[in-house]
Amino acid sequence: MLPENVKSRSTLASDLLFLGTLLIIFYTFWLGGYPLFTPDEGRYSEVAREMIASNDYITPRVNGVAFLDKPVLYYWLQAAAIKLFGLKEWALRFFPAIFGIFGCLITYVCGRQLFDRRTGLLAAIILATSPLYFCGAHYANLDLEVAVLISTSLLLFLTGVQNDGKYRSVILLSAYISAALAFLTKGLIGIVFPIMITGAWIFLLSNWKLLLRIHLLTGLMLIALIVFPWYYLVQQANPEFLHYFFVTQQVTRFLSTTTFNNPTPVWFYLPIVLIGFFPWTSFLLQALTVNIRQAWQARFNHQAELFLLLWTGIVFIFFSVPHSKMITYILPIFPPLALLVARYLSCTWQETTNRGIKLGKALAAIMSADMIVFFVCAKQNHWMNLPADFMPYLNIMMFILLTQCLLILFLWRSKAARLFLLLVISNIFFLSMLTVGAKYLNQHSAKPLVTVLKTLRQGDEEVIHYFKFYQDIPLYLEKRVTIVADWSSPKIPYNDNWLRELWYGMPFQNTSDWLITEEIFWQKWYGNKRVFVFVNQNYYDHFKKQASSYYFIAENDGILLLSNKPTIS
Repeated sequence: MLPENVKSRSTLASDLLFLGTLLIIFYTFWLGGYPLFTPDEGRYSEVAREMIASNDYITPRVNGVAFLDKPVLYYWLQAAAIKLFGLKEWALRFFPAIFGIFGCLITYVCGRQLFDRRTGLLAAIILATSPLYFCGAHYANLDLEVAVLISTSLLLFLTGVQNDGKYRSVILLSAYISAALAFLTKGLIGIVFPIMITGAWIFLLSNWKLLLRIHLLTGLMLIALIVFPWYYLVQQANPEFLHYFFVTQQVTRFLSTTTFNNPTPVWFYLPIVLIGFFPWTSFLLQALTVNIRQAWQARFNHQAELFLLLWTGIVFIFFSVPHSKMITYILPIFPPLALLVARYLSCTWQETTNRGIKLGKALAAIMSADMIVFFVCAKQNHWMNLPADFMPYLNIMMFILLTQCLLILFLWRSKAARLFLLLVISNIFFLSMLTVGAKYLNQHSAKPLVTVLKTLRQGDEEVIHYFKFYQDIPLYLEKRVTIVADWSSPKIPYNDNWLRELWYGMPFQNTSDWLITEEIFWQKWYGNKRVFVFVNQNYYDHFKKQASSYYFIAENDGILLLSNKPTIS
């Protein structure tokens, strides 16, 4: 007979191998099957490309303009992916997918330590098949990465303080490292959330002695050691960086009610979580009710559950307060929700008459039916303006939902285990179909036009954007472009768009050669050299009034490619 600790290590290794293999297949399937979505995927990937082109890995830039809104770690990872694999869509989404997989695995490991093996496995699978988390891992921006790093920090902290073994210090110091990397990915929230959540937890438990056991001073020094060098170097290269980054982007953006985009009501994240966590939202109310009751009645006996509840509540409230919200900001609450639901399902795994499980079955069937009705109405009334090429995939996704709904009714008297398996399989097929059809959802990609342009452009012929910046064009073209705009407009600071992003970065370098006015543009247009111009359909009439002649080259999704001189094929 093997000792218990040897058995535990053996099952841990086999579970990680099994989960890791399945997740790699699931999360890398069709990863490069669709063009980059704009603006985010184009913008952040272009920063990494320009780092390689300029050999400057300190100051992030978009189209040659300093882009100091976010820290640097994500761009370094993207640059590494480009160096390793080339400028390909799947390579640019490689690290988001890797982070997504890692987030599921660390949720399993910590869930296993905090509760039991089954809870850890269920939590990892729930997280991996949650639509918003899955989509975040297939989208090249910073939100999934920072969510995983924050979650890793919190999970390791909770696991470390409840571990009296020889690895306790290593686990706790790893939590500080994760927080530092989160800080280096998106700024203050990387350490604000761990401080707020752990602080609230210690306060409610009145466990102030814990502060003496978590290597606080060493951890803070470790964070400073990781974070300080880049912040120092970028401040030396861009003297106004610290004020712009911390005051304008971190504090003002959070508190502002007027100057940033996506104004939303305070309840915005309720439907986002309901849909983004589907079908596991069917058990969310039951899981929260049970865990809140236990934590309220005996919080010292349910410290882990209390921590997860505080984590969920604090992050949810924090992001609900600002007037401006983005869908993927809420991703940090998905790991604790997955653990809470997994714990609930694990405790009712073999039950058939549990009222909460029956309610979950009913809610899963109702939500599936509601989604079918919504998709049918959306198709008939053109609510979502979905392209015709995507409709076959939408039909298959509705069929999956319908099959799921019918099988739930068929398995009404079955155990929770069978229902869980059904929901997992259904969501895997649903999300896979969404991934394959994603290329038809990207209606604003300029990639087809850039492909045409590359066959026509010769030498150093200038490429110009006319009052509209398409952020994937410099990336696919692998060249900085010229942009026409009214750069002196007093309205720029009050509109959160590409224009303000570039305008904020203009003081950090001289941009007069490529951020030009309309007057300079027409001088170039009527000059001796051939130029290529991207014009949005909305500006086409204005353009035609000014241009005495032009040559039409191609059009795609409302983007026109024109030239002032005949093309040479």
